[in-house]
Amino acid sequence: MERTRITPRRALAFLCLVVIVAASVEYRLLRILFIDRAPLSEAFERSADTGWYPDFPTFIRGVRAHTKSGDTIAIIVPTPKWDGGYAYAFYRASYLLAGREVLPLVTPKDVVVMENFHRARYAAFWRVRPPAGAHVVWQGSGGALITR
Repeated sequence: MERTRITPRRALAFLCLVVIVAASVEYRLLRILFIDRAPLSEAFERSADTGWYPDFPTFIRGVRAHTKSGDTIAIIVPTPKWDGGYAYAFYRASYLLAGREVLPLVTPKDVVVMENFHRARYAAFWRVRPPAGAHVVWQGSGGALITR
């Protein structure tokens, strides 16, 4: 096996590559490896909700506390439009209710899917009044969790 000879030209090319890579590194980002990231994590979590309603995650955490893994939950919020806020509510609830099956009542084409409401064991009504006579499991943070 023949060894590759290191010529001055190859050494200079390798040195240039090393300099380019080193100059491209954002050293401020490396700092994150050595600091307490808990406050940063809390700030990022809050920033995800400031554009819509900051109390929605508190409501969903209450729903999580009153349901168990594997439960099916339909999400009902004031907006019946996917791009008008329902998508946010559905995806945020899906994230915070990991381990539970979150069923959407609105599709991306703004079609209401009542079958999901009837399929769900629970329905989480946030800033929407639950139906009269519904069995309320928990109420708080602007909403109510009912059982079907």
